[in-house]
Amino acid sequence: MPHNQKFESATIKPRYSKGKISSFGINSVYPRTPWITAMWSVTFPGFGHMFLGKYLHGFVLIIWELIVNNQAHINMGIALSFLGRFDEAKAQLYQDWTLLYVAVFVYSIWDSYRCSVEHVKSHILSEVEDAPVTPSNVSSFDILVLDKKTPWVGMVWSVLSPGLGQLYGGATIVGTFILAWWIFVCYKAVAIRSWLYSFLGDFDGASAIVDWQWFLFLPSMYGFAIYQAYAAVCETNTLFDIEQIRYLRVRDENLAQQPTTEINTVQIIATFEHSPFVEIAIHEIEKLGVPAQNIVALPIENLESETHIIDSIHRVDGRSILDGAMISATLFSVIGAIYGFVLYWGPIIWGLLGLTGGFFLGLMIELVINKKKIKFSASRKSEVIIEITCTVSQQNQLIKLLKLRKASGFVIMPLRLLSNS
Repeated sequence: MPHNQKFESATIKPRYSKGKISSFGINSVYPRTPWITAMWSVTFPGFGHMFLGKYLHGFVLIIWELIVNNQAHINMGIALSFLGRFDEAKAQLYQDWTLLYVAVFVYSIWDSYRCSVEHVKSHILSEVEDAPVTPSNVSSFDILVLDKKTPWVGMVWSVLSPGLGQLYGGATIVGTFILAWWIFVCYKAVAIRSWLYSFLGDFDGASAIVDWQWFLFLPSMYGFAIYQAYAAVCETNTLFDIEQIRYLRVRDENLAQQPTTEINTVQIIATFEHSPFVEIAIHEIEKLGVPAQNIVALPIENLESETHIIDSIHRVDGRSILDGAMISATLFSVIGAIYGFVLYWGPIIWGLLGLTGGFFLGLMIELVINKKKIKFSASRKSEVIIEITCTVSQQNQLIKLLKLRKASGFVIMPLRLLSNS
C-alpha cells in the first residue's frame, strides 16, 4: 500500500450523524421541505415518515392504515362520496373503526411535519460538526458501498414494479417491504387481471372484478414508490459527495505539513466529478511513484445555483422541482381511479391518466412558483481538482491514467509558470 497514513472516517463518532450504511440499507439526515412531507402523509399515513428516512415509523403506520382502513371501509366511503352517493358512503363506514382512524391519521401528518423540521436542525448541526460517514459496510448478509447512481433509473425500475427502485438504490429492507406490500395489495384488489382486461379493451369486465376497497390503495402506493426511489438515490448521491469532500479535505490537511519534493518536474492539473474514480486515481498515481504530498486533491466550490427539473448522477441541487409534481400526480391518480369505476375506460386507464395529468399540472405550478432559473436536467460539472507534481518521465503514464479514470479534463502547466513560482 502506498499510503503512509489512513484517513478513516469510522474512527470518529459524531454527535450528529449525516448518514449511516448498514446491511439494512443506506440512510441519511437529508433536509426535507416540511409541507411536502406532510402532504405525503395526507396521501397515505406513513409515507411522510418514509420520505424522511424514518422507516420503522413508516412501516408501523402503513400496516395500521391497511388494517384500520379496511375494517372501517374508509376507501369505499371516500369513493362513494366523490361519486355523490352519500347515503351509500355512510352505510359502508363502520363507525367504531372510523373513530379509531381519525386520531392516527392526524398524528401521522403532524408528526411527519414536526420530524421534518427536526431533521433540518440535525442536518445543520452535522454540517457544523463536519460529521464523518463510513463509506462502506461488509457483513455476512450484504455488501454495501456508498456510490453514485442515476436517479431516473431508480424511477424507471419502480415504474415497472414498486420496490425495485429502492433495491437499486441500496435500501434492501425498504425495497423488500414495498415489493411484498405491492404484490399483496395487487392480489387483494385483483389489480393484475383488471389491468389485463383494461388493455384488452374489456372495460366493463375490469370494473366488475376489481375490489374497490383494496384497489384505491394502489394509486398513492404507486406514485410514492416511484418518487421515493428517485429521492433516495438523490440523497445517496449527495451523501457520497459530502463524504468525499470531507475525505479530500482531511487528506490535504494531513499532507500539508510534509515537504514537497523539489526535482526536475512537470505539473498536471486535472478535474473530476465526485465519484469513486477520484480516490482510485489518487491511489494509482501514488503507485506510479508520485509522493503523496505532490498530489493536491480538493473539492471545487461551484457557483451554479440553477434548479434542475431532473437531478442526475452529475448534479443534485438539494431540492427537486418534482416534489410538488409527484404529489399532484398521486392525488390525481386516486381521483382518476375513483371516477374510473363509473366512466367507460375503467379505473386502471383513468388512474394512469390522472397520474400523468396530475404530474404535468403539478410541474407547471412548480415552474410558475419557482423564481430561479430552471434547467431541464443537470449537465456534467467539474467538482474536484487534482494538482500533480511529477517527473517528466511520468507525464505520459499519468495522462493515460487520468483518461482511464474518467477525468473531465486536464492541463499541463507551462514551464515558464513553474519556473517563476
